[in-house]
Amino acid sequence: MSDKLRPRHELEQAFNSIAKRFEFKDAHLELMSDGRQADLLTFIKEHFHPDEPLIKCIGYTADEEYDQLATMIHKDNLSLLLVSDKTNEIIACRTIGLGHRDEPYDLSELENEKLVTLFKFFTHKNEEMDIYKRFNTDTSIDFLVLGTHKDHRKQGIASKIFQAALLFSKELGLKPAFIHGDATGVYSQRIFEKSGFETLHTFKYDEYKVDDEIVFKDTGIHKSTKVYVKQL
Repeated sequence: MSDKLRPRHELEQAFNSIAKRFEFKDAHLELMSDGRQADLLTFIKEHFHPDEPLIKCIGYTADEEYDQLATMIHKDNLSLLLVSDKTNEIIACRTIGLGHRDEPYDLSELENEKLVTLFKFFTHKNEEMDIYKRFNTDTSIDFLVLGTHKDHRKQGIASKIFQAALLFSKELGLKPAFIHGDATGVYSQRIFEKSGFETLHTFKYDEYKVDDEIVFKDTGIHKSTKVYVKQL
């Protein structure tokens, strides 16, 4: 068993080898770095949040607290970015973080009530599901944000960067290794399922209530969040 990542230079070598297997028009895959943190946060807020069903539903607007939280979650720089060869801007992302059994999110430290609402929803069945016990490990590979620039959608980009992230996850050095992801909309759910993930749990939005009140009421075609896992 190993809960430690391989050395950074080995991860970069593995990533470079994987990146060569994927072709994109006028763009290239890039492994997340400290220098891209601000760019990634901007990209997520401009091209992911506006269409994310739950964020859109409750009218959550990311603030400095979100920036700090997102930076912490992605601190290991394991995310994959698709970057334009022409403009150097981010076109798509499959962000990856590491979850730890002994380091659950402390909701008491959050101040934004809408952010607390989101985190309570995503974590309300954690003890029941107990993914760490299921895979007999203390660390999870968490697939977090899958986003594509609004001007580059419907080109299969999200599926390709997802596949690259799958291959890269196998190179991280964690043993045993498994991926965990929460998909809040039908498009990302389709990608998880086509990639052979197991549906561990389905949270239907019209069944999730707080004080007998449905929390997420206007989610359009998106009716549930599905929790996915895959052993590597």
